[in-house]
Amino acid sequence: LFLSQMKRIVEEKGFILVDRDASDQFLADRGYSIRDLTLLLLSLEVEDCFDGPESDRDVRYSDRWTVAEFAPLFHGEKLYLKMSIRMDAETAKCLSVKLYVERAEGR
Repeated sequence: LFLSQMKRIVEEKGFILVDRDASDQFLADRGYSIRDLTLLLLSLEVEDCFDGPESDRDVRYSDRWTVAEFAPLFHGEKLYLKMSIRMDAETAKCLSVKLYVERAEGR
């Protein structure tokens, strides 16, 4: 449900790319545009989701925003995407986009 709602919002209204150095650097290093990121978001599959959807862990937003994390393959690289949607405002945010890094055991 999260994925279909997020895709509908992205298609109809676009999305907000949260200004974070890691995301900005990742996109710049690869020459990816917002259009490239939009196409990636619209191509996500349920199998790409590895965490969530769940209420935002930040208590300031937990009653309004739902967050999910994805690890899709894009141009041969496994990426980490963190997306958030707010249904009452029909808004989608890309909180993070960067290379996916496996977490070490015990962390």
